[in-house]
Amino acid sequence: MAEITQPTPEQIRQIIQRHGVTRSEAAAMVHVSINAWHKWSASEGSGDHRAMPLAAWELLLLKLGEHPSKKLVDA
Repeated sequence: MAEITQPTPEQIRQIIQRHGVTRSEAAAMVHVSINAWHKWSASEGSGDHRAMPLAAWELLLLKLGEHPSKKLVDA
């Protein structure tokens, strides 16, 4: 199984841009507020930056079809 690593703010911004997803839509996908999303995607040097929890990153990867070893299956 591929290990999920801590995303950088740049990776967070790039993945939603690549999929044409807004920040609000991305926040809703992982069940957080837009404020939490803004903190995760803020530059690491800024006072607003917070690390994105790995569970939220993995959920986003799954929902966008970019997880390295798993995929969602419709029931």
